[in-house]
Amino acid sequence: MLSMGQTNLKKYKLTVMEFTDEYDHNVPGVMYFPKSLPCKEVQDLYNYTLDGCKCETECTKHSACSCIGKSGTFYNYDNIYDTTSYMIHENTIDSPTYECNENCSCNKRVCGNRLVQFGPRKNLKIQFCGNGKGSGLFTADEIKKGNFVCEYAGEIITENQAFARFSSNSEQNKMNYIFCIKEHFGEKEVKTFIDPSHYGNLGRYINHSCEPNCKLYVVRINDAMPVLGIFANEDIKENSEITYNYGEGDLGIDNCGKYVKKKCLCNSQGCRKYLPFDVSLST
Repeated sequence: MLSMGQTNLKKYKLTVMEFTDEYDHNVPGVMYFPKSLPCKEVQDLYNYTLDGCKCETECTKHSACSCIGKSGTFYNYDNIYDTTSYMIHENTIDSPTYECNENCSCNKRVCGNRLVQFGPRKNLKIQFCGNGKGSGLFTADEIKKGNFVCEYAGEIITENQAFARFSSNSEQNKMNYIFCIKEHFGEKEVKTFIDPSHYGNLGRYINHSCEPNCKLYVVRINDAMPVLGIFANEDIKENSEITYNYGEGDLGIDNCGKYVKKKCLCNSQGCRKYLPFDVSLST
C-alpha cells in the first residue's frame, strides 16, 4: 500500500495565478490537497504536455480554438471575467473536456475556456448531515445548472493499489472513497483510480444520491492526467447539499462475499436502496 511519503510533492506545481483554493478541513490522517496528485507508480503516464491553441482573442465554440475543437464540452457565460457565471454544455459524449492550458497563446484571464483550473467555487461548506450520513458538502449560495462546483481530488493510484485499499477498507469497515474513471478510446478502455483517503479536497465529502443535483465530467488541462470536475445538473438552492451519483455499478454482494453492501441514505424518490460499487475491485 502506498504511504503518504511516497507521493512526490516536490514535482507538483501550483501557482496562485492558476489556482485558488482557500478551503481546508481538519480530519486526522488526511492532508488537504486541492488537486489530484499522481503517486510515483503512475507519474510516467502523465509526463507529456498537451498542445495549446494559437488564439489571440477569446476562445469560444465558434472560434478556431483547437482546444474547444477536440473537446466534448464548451462553456457559455454572462461575464468572461466571472467564472461563477460559466455553464458547461455538451458538444459530444465521445471526448473529455479540454481546457486551454499553459501552452496556449490565449490570455488566461480573457479566454473563455478555462474554469476547472481556477479551483472550486466560493461559499461551499462541510457540515454534519445526520441520518447516519456523516458529513456532507453544502452550498451557502445558489448554484445555477451547468455551474462548476469543485474537483474530486486525491491520489491517483494503480489498479492494484486500488484493489488493496478497497479490500483493506472493507475488512476494517471503513468508508471507501476510491473513484474509478473508465474512459474508452476506440476499443481500448483506460481506468484511472482516484483515492482521497490520505490526500483529498472538498470533493471527498460529497454524498451519493440516486437523484443527484450534480454531474461529473472528465477534464484535461496541461497533460493527460484526468481531472474529475463536478458540475451542477440542475439549479441548486442556497444551503442545499451537493450530491452526485457514485455510479451504475452492482448493488449487491459479490460472489466471493468480500463486499458487504451499504445501504443508501439519499432518501430520494427513486432511491435504489444500496450504494453502487465496482465489482472488479472486490473480486
